[in-house]
Amino acid sequence: MTTQDLVTELKSVTYDLMSLLERETTGLRTLAPEEYEQFLSEKSALSMQYEQLVVKLRSQGEELRAMPEEDRAELRELQAEFQEAARRNMIALQTAKATNERMVQAIVRAVNDKSKEECTTYNRSAQASKASLGGYGRTINKSSGGAYSVNETL
Repeated sequence: MTTQDLVTELKSVTYDLMSLLERETTGLRTLAPEEYEQFLSEKSALSMQYEQLVVKLRSQGEELRAMPEEDRAELRELQAEFQEAARRNMIALQTAKATNERMVQAIVRAVNDKSKEECTTYNRSAQASKASLGGYGRTINKSSGGAYSVNETL
């Protein structure tokens, strides 16, 4: 494959990767998990292809420098655009991650607060007693037997 062919393919992969990053960035709020998995798969494949092309081009430095300045300038400009798209994507992903972490922490706090409230259970003798908390916020009936309930229909 000639240097010109590699440059052409790198441009194509870079445009595809930039397009994918932009779609992912704008779709983070609305993507279903299955759609996001598809984005990750596609992004991984394009990223590997991009990296392979960059490595091949670096090994052909002489030929790359011999290319017309116009082509090299276009490639530098494209790389700058790609870096900006990747930066925006990274910020969006970090924001989504932080939001998810805050949501999970809020849920954990709510569950812990709810589990600290007074909870009443009934023992075998049908007497009410205060439940004690076991591991993971579960209530434990400390009487000698388990709790029973009766469902009678008239």
